[in-house]
Amino acid sequence: MSGRNAQPLIQAENIIKTYGAMNALNGVSLDIYQGDVVLIVGPSGSGKSTFLRCLNLLEVPTSGHIYFEGTDITDKKVDINAHRQKMGMVFQLFHLFPHMSVMKNLTLAPMKLQGKSREEAEEQAMKLLERVGLKDRADAYPDQLSGGQKQRIAIVRALCMNPDVMLFDEPTSALDPEMVGEVLNVMRELAEEHMTMVVVTHEMGFAREVASRVIFMDQGSIIEENEPKEFFDHPKSERLKNFLSKVL
Repeated sequence: MSGRNAQPLIQAENIIKTYGAMNALNGVSLDIYQGDVVLIVGPSGSGKSTFLRCLNLLEVPTSGHIYFEGTDITDKKVDINAHRQKMGMVFQLFHLFPHMSVMKNLTLAPMKLQGKSREEAEEQAMKLLERVGLKDRADAYPDQLSGGQKQRIAIVRALCMNPDVMLFDEPTSALDPEMVGEVLNVMRELAEEHMTMVVVTHEMGFAREVASRVIFMDQGSIIEENEPKEFFDHPKSERLKNFLSKVL
């Protein structure tokens, strides 16, 4: 599990993000260590997704610093694309290329960005497809897949780059209820293998079960963080007590 004596894998320092007059993030700081499974919960509009997207600069912070593996990736001189290759990202809405087969979706980046041969990329993709129970869908196109299958493919696509951390932005919120479980099962397995994960989610049962830490955000700030049992059973702030009373 996470080595707290080691350098954090990701350090967010005093992240502020403004859109015009609106403050989306108010000085958020968080250390994420290798093997951490950090789940971020909170009401809509609390800044959860904005913060997650700041971690790989899909949203550029207005001020503050993000250190990834010791490098300040908010420094304009840094090649952010090189660092993004080590940060897998899974979105709410899959973002698969509709005109490409599943296999093409999975092998494009490893071949183009990592210089893997087609054989090498396809072999890795097939192993990962088998792992998520979709080996038979390698030649299918995204519009032939269910929402749950698309999201599992999106996770595999991120894993094909052998990332050091996986970022999940509400990966189940666009799915039909019966498909949520198949995606959470894949994420559960990753957590058991000590993949470093930062997950924005509304799935409280999943947070309780797999998180090493749960973070509660509201109005652009971290209000409370704790290990799951304490977080859910003994919330300290009135704001978190109120939130949990509505979602549990």
